[in-house]
Amino acid sequence: TENGAPSGPRRVMVYNPPVVNAELGVRASYIKSAVRLASDLVAAGVSTLVFGQTRTNVEVMLKYLRDRLARMVDAPPQIEAYRGGYLPGTRRRIETKLRAGEIGCVVATNALELGIDLGSLDAVVCAGYPGSIAGLWQRFGRGGRRQGESLALLVASSAPVDQFFAADPALLLGTPVEQARIDPDNVEIL
Repeated sequence: TENGAPSGPRRVMVYNPPVVNAELGVRASYIKSAVRLASDLVAAGVSTLVFGQTRTNVEVMLKYLRDRLARMVDAPPQIEAYRGGYLPGTRRRIETKLRAGEIGCVVATNALELGIDLGSLDAVVCAGYPGSIAGLWQRFGRGGRRQGESLALLVASSAPVDQFFAADPALLLGTPVEQARIDPDNVEIL
């Protein structure tokens, strides 16, 4: 119920991509919107972590982000992907470079939600709601780990739950985190 980790002020924002086809209720791509917003942050020198929902999304966003930054700045910062399926040595190399400030942006799956000290990141961009308040706050919690101000940005997809939170973003701040349920008689837990 209480978090003792050092953290500075965090600005939580929700971006809902515009409707591109009102008759069908189709919105602009949340993936491309997340990339556009993240690339602006990275180009401005803000160390950024971008979360995608799937491995495929991560690889697509990585390519889009690299292409976009190559057009925006002369010497784009290093951008890496981080997801399950990478060898442990590759993951450790990325973690070390991120802590050292050698990487300007990491695009990751939920493999980067927990347990790894990344140092200080200034912004976290979530491309789509991860499915739980706990998951969202785990992702948002990766930024602003020191005393500096950070940005936590949810880019809503067209999914009904995403649109629910986009319609009333204050719910993200007021909704309690789901309780973990376990069976204490489970042999593995014992």
